[in-house]
Amino acid sequence: MEVSQLPYSLRPKHGRRALGAVVGALALGLIGVPAAQAACAPTPTTKAFAAFGDQSDYSLAAGGSFETGTPGWTLNGAWVAYGNESFKVHGSADARSLAINATGTAASAPFCVAQEHPTFRLFTRRTSGTWGVLNVKLRWTDERSVTHETVVGAVTASDTAWHPTVAFNLAPVLGIWNSSQSLTARIVLDPENAGGAWAIDDVYVDPYSRT
Repeated sequence: MEVSQLPYSLRPKHGRRALGAVVGALALGLIGVPAAQAACAPTPTTKAFAAFGDQSDYSLAAGGSFETGTPGWTLNGAWVAYGNESFKVHGSADARSLAINATGTAASAPFCVAQEHPTFRLFTRRTSGTWGVLNVKLRWTDERSVTHETVVGAVTASDTAWHPTVAFNLAPVLGIWNSSQSLTARIVLDPENAGGAWAIDDVYVDPYSRT
């Protein structure tokens, strides 16, 4: 009989130590993984970026169209302004977007993130200055009640027209790797202080369900 097949109490001491080390390493590996919560509730989806070659289903983030204000958002040097993103992906009658000055920030309403939410996208427009960067971040709280914030990408623009952003990573950045994990996060939009002002609109999370 091989050592690995013997009952634990009959295994050589060096085998027990090795097993203990493996178990300990696995336990350490679980530290920092988001605590398991109830699965995220289903949300309506649409192929918001189909016109740009992206056939994924997306859900509008809470308050992400800015047509009814900014419920749940936290704004600093930012406000709802007239002027919608030019593609009208959320609705042909939409007429508002969010303005952020160069030293301002905007944090989205909290939303549930699970393995089924790999990325998010939005529309942006530089509204002043001749250069500048819009930093895109994620803010979340882990199971130890420690708040984290990390940059997941940045937007630059050579003109002042509306453009869809690339798809920014979401669940992978938060360490969500299996279906039993979920947590609450915010998208944080933070222009580079020495650059120009920005406008954002139609913030979408990809996707709760795929076709």
